Amino acid sequence: MPDNSWQANMLCRQGDALLARYEHDPNAFVGINVQLRYQDGAATRALVPDVFVVFGVPAGGRPSYSIRKEGKVPDFVLEAASRGTYRKDLGSKKNAYEEMGVPEYGVFDPKGDMHRPRLQLFRLEGGVYKPVSSRSGPDGSLAVTSETLGLELRLEDGRLRLWDPEVQEYLMDRNEARARYEKERDGRLKARARYEKERDGRLRERDGRLRERDGRLRERDRYEKERDGRLKERDRRIKERDRRIKERDERLKERDERLKERDGRLKERDGRIAAEHRVRDLESQLADLKERRPEKH
Repeated sequence: MPDNSWQANMLCRQGDALLARYEHDPNAFVGINVQLRYQDGAATRALVPDVFVVFGVPAGGRPSYSIRKEGKVPDFVLEAASRGTYRKDLGSKKNAYEEMGVPEYGVFDPKGDMHRPRLQLFRLEGGVYKPVSSRSGPDGSLAVTSETLGLELRLEDGRLRLWDPEVQEYLMDRNEARARYEKERDGRLKARARYEKERDGRLRERDGRLRERDGRLRERDRYEKERDGRLKERDRRIKERDRRIKERDERLKERDERLKERDGRLKERDGRIAAEHRVRDLESQLADLKERRPEKH
C-alpha cells in the first residue's frame, strides 16, 4: 500500500489510466490497492499490489482477488516503491509473483532514490523472471514495453506514463480525461457558439432579404392592384364604347330604313312625275296635231 504522496500520486494516475482503458471490457479486471490472495503450499497468503490487471475474468469491483476462487493469476502487476517496502519489491514480492506465474511484473521508484534503474519490468520466461530491456533517452527518460498490456511504460521528467503505440498517445487518468473532455467540450461549445453566431448572422441577413422581398412583393401587389384598376376602368370604357357603338349602329340602321323608305317614296313620286310629264307631252302632241289638220268645208 502507498505510504507517501509520491507513491499515492503514481498509484492514482496509472490505476485510473488502466481503469479508463479497460472500463468497457467485460473480461478485464483492474485492481488498485486490492488484496491479492494466493496459495503458498497449503497456506493462503495475501499481498496488496499497488496496481494489477487480470484478463479473462469478469469485470467488476471486488473487495479482494482470490487466485484460487477466480482460477486466474494476474497478467500484470505494478508496484510503486516506498520507504517501508522497497526492499521487498525486488525480493519477497518479486519471488511471490514469480511463483504465482504472473507473466509481467513492474517496479517503479517515484522518488528515484530507492531503485536503479527507477523503472524496471520483468517478464516470466521458463518460470523465471527475466529483466526486459529498457531504452534510455539523453534527457534521462526511460521506456520499456509491456507485451501483456500492449503498452509502453515511460518515465519522463520523473513521471511514469503509459503510452499506447497503436493510437500514438498516452493513456489518460480521470483528471486528464476530464480535463481533455472539458477542453473538447469548451471547444465544442465555442464552435457551437461561433456557429450559432454565424447562423444568427445568416438568419438576420435572410430576414433582411425576406423583408426586402416582402417590400418588393407589396410594391408589386400595389402596382398590380393599380394595374387591375386601370384594366377594369379600361374594360368599363370599352364596354361603354361598345354600348354607344351599338346604339349608333341601331340609329344608323333606323336611319337607313328611313332613307330606304324615303327613296321608295321619291321613286314613286318620280314615277308619277314622269307619268304626268308623258301625259302632258302626249296632250301637247295631240294639240299640235289638231292645229295642223285642215278643217273640212
